[in-house]
Amino acid sequence: MENKKPDRRTHRSRRLLRESLLGLILEKGYDAVTIEEITERADLGRTTFYLHYRDKEELLLESIDSMVNDLVVYIAHLSLPEAGLEPLRGEVLRVSIQRVFEHAAENANLYRIILRGEGGPRVTSRLRKIIQQAINELSGMRPEWEDYLLSPIISFEFLSSYLAGALLGSITWWLDGDMSYTPMQMAEMFTRLFGLGARSSLGD
Repeated sequence: MENKKPDRRTHRSRRLLRESLLGLILEKGYDAVTIEEITERADLGRTTFYLHYRDKEELLLESIDSMVNDLVVYIAHLSLPEAGLEPLRGEVLRVSIQRVFEHAAENANLYRIILRGEGGPRVTSRLRKIIQQAINELSGMRPEWEDYLLSPIISFEFLSSYLAGALLGSITWWLDGDMSYTPMQMAEMFTRLFGLGARSSLGD
């Protein structure tokens, strides 16, 4: 029992610091937030902050990593080879995209912070790269993508980057509009638009 107490305290301290940082960023912007304000709102000492983090950027980046890791786990069980489904088609893509929008709704504050550029380009780039990596992993059959779907002038790297950028842009629009559509509706619209563009460039 005693061995578990430090882990619980660490988890609680990190959670309080993360929540404090996100709330302050939404109120006044990332650049204006100070370590003192973060610790005061979290009701923790500065020593506790520096025990866990070097600076506020490290705290924000850890928050992003934790969020996107949850997202990857959330969609990871959609194994294309086992399901016998083709990549970027039908329910596989739509359900995966729906889960991204569901995740954005559950973590709306952090998504808003990232997508409006708080924390600088490094933070936004981190989210984009991880989503692009998740798209790569979701394909599950990368050689087949390149041999079966892609035209000679369209690389897989460009396709996954394009899809990640379009998805982040769609999430930004959705959050700015106070999520007036459901995640299912957003996934349906997104996959229909992507499907139309993909068919004209890549074939049916």
